[in-house]
Amino acid sequence: MYYYIFDVRKCKNRRQIEAIKDHLSELGISGEFVIPDKIRPARDLAEQGVFKGYSTIVAIGADNLIDEVAAVMLDRQQAFGIIPLGASDNIFKIIGAADWEEAATNLRFRRITESHVGIINEQNVFFSYCEIDFDKSTSVTVEFEDFLLQAKARELYIANRFPGLRKKDPDKLDVIMKSVDPDSDNLWGRLKKIIVGTHIAKDLDLSFIRSDGVRVFSPRQLPILVDGRVFAKTPATFGISQKSIRLITKKNLNNQ
Repeated sequence: MYYYIFDVRKCKNRRQIEAIKDHLSELGISGEFVIPDKIRPARDLAEQGVFKGYSTIVAIGADNLIDEVAAVMLDRQQAFGIIPLGASDNIFKIIGAADWEEAATNLRFRRITESHVGIINEQNVFFSYCEIDFDKSTSVTVEFEDFLLQAKARELYIANRFPGLRKKDPDKLDVIMKSVDPDSDNLWGRLKKIIVGTHIAKDLDLSFIRSDGVRVFSPRQLPILVDGRVFAKTPATFGISQKSIRLITKKNLNNQ
């Protein structure tokens, strides 16, 4: 039984709403549709769907809706499905779909993948990745479990799934930093010379480290963005969920 949390605001018009419902019915996977609003946010609706005993909870919408429902689906017996509407390209790649029609077909075949998510400050969940929003190059401190790094950065990403980067370790986050001075003699610069073989690009100022947790500090508060929306501000703690989600993906998908 399917329970759809449908952000209809992401549809182009009323016809698209009906087209999605009709397509799901044709696939034989129609169910109950609920629409989130200020009184009944997506998280509450997801809890309600679980309480009602539905076997599959589906988020139809953009990254913010998907992340909100995903927070409820951690360590649940129910499967979690996604039909992206107005979502980032990365979400489509995670589930192995080119468009919403293919995502709906994924639901029918129910290929389950145990997936982890990223967590900010032990409360906000993100499926994809976070970006520290720099308006100019800024000194940051990145604290890992065994060492502390300081650098003047212009880009910094903490990713559960980063575009174009294969997820090699499901229990770790990928930390990607683009710094101003790659030849610096500070600890960050020396470390980059040591780990140059693990870079995801040939640029010496682009560095990449995997970790199960990280803290980011900065002299002034910097916004932390997920799909363009502010999730939090520095200082912040990032981690990977210990519990997993039973995510429905494309059959034979091999990007996990």
